[in-house]
Amino acid sequence: MADKVQGNNMILYWQNPNGQFYLNGGISQGTIGGNSYYELSSTENVASSANFVATGDNIIARFITDTNKPNLTTIPAGTWTFSSYVSITTNLSGSPAFYYIIYKYDGTTFTSLASSTATTLTSTAITLYNTTISFPATALSASDRIVVMVYPQNVSTRNITFYTQGNNVASVITTIPTDIPFACSTNCSFSVNVDQKEVTSQTSAYYREYKNDIANWSVNCDGLITLENYGYLYLLQTQQNRTQIVIKFAIDNGVDGLVIIGGNCNLTSLQINAPYKDIGTYSVGLQGSGAYTTSGTSINQNGVIITASGQVYMKSDTAAGGETTITFADMIGKSCLGFTRGGVEVREILTTGTPTNDQIKFASATGIVTFGRALEADEFIRGIFQ
Repeated sequence: MADKVQGNNMILYWQNPNGQFYLNGGISQGTIGGNSYYELSSTENVASSANFVATGDNIIARFITDTNKPNLTTIPAGTWTFSSYVSITTNLSGSPAFYYIIYKYDGTTFTSLASSTATTLTSTAITLYNTTISFPATALSASDRIVVMVYPQNVSTRNITFYTQGNNVASVITTIPTDIPFACSTNCSFSVNVDQKEVTSQTSAYYREYKNDIANWSVNCDGLITLENYGYLYLLQTQQNRTQIVIKFAIDNGVDGLVIIGGNCNLTSLQINAPYKDIGTYSVGLQGSGAYTTSGTSINQNGVIITASGQVYMKSDTAAGGETTITFADMIGKSCLGFTRGGVEVREILTTGTPTNDQIKFASATGIVTFGRALEADEFIRGIFQ
């Protein structure tokens, strides 16, 4: 999604209460207790297939969220739905099956939270299976991580294969809220007004006096560009259904860091603009409902923004000139949400391959940012990671 975001300073989000997480078998999360773990992330790793084979009753695979994620104090109760491809060799005698167990991990101890019933295989070939889990309301510490383990059942001496990524994506719809960008704007304004209640009395010395009363706030955007899967029809349906959305937009204050303003909004107006031989854009009016929230970075390079789906880190540096890589060691295991060079947004952020021209590649496993074009002397860079 990051390569489609054109609005450098202002991006609108909606909060999905049922965040989708991907079982990314191609991204290692290291070993815990001598066992290998792979990434459980709200960002899909669009790489080639990474599959896991187990024989008999040996555990098939283990997945864990990045460090300090999901950074929530509670996860609401509800149904989690796993979608995954599985195959088995030879035959289906004995009703071979597989199931999931969800844990939380505090850095020392795994605590079981919920288990699914066994899903019985219906074919030896690669087949898509859906498995549901009734997940209880769960209290977390900010540093707790979520773990998913996949177990076989009644497999005997056969090989069972669990598929991830590529053409056979494995994912789970959860009750963990995630923030999803749906549009970016070239011109966005936030305004707040506070009604004034007159309290003038005979002691006011011939001047009217007021005190603050009811406040209201709104957001207006021109040149709005909707992102993938969120077009004009989506916005119309949101308005027709009277759906309230949660929005956040980021304001880049340069060396003073970022500010995030967010809250619940109603879509009050919508207009499409389609100039001849130009990109169609939208204008929207959003009326705030209830109090808005603010958060932001401290005025330093390592400030932190707290969002519903985890901490967002801002890292910046000034190039000496000629560098083609920069390492942010403390960003290992995180995702790069956005990147600027000399104040200009990088449009394509790769996770695999070799970047060219103005592309960059971020390797989550090492924290290394690779530039397709060498940095210039005194060029200022900034990355946003989560």
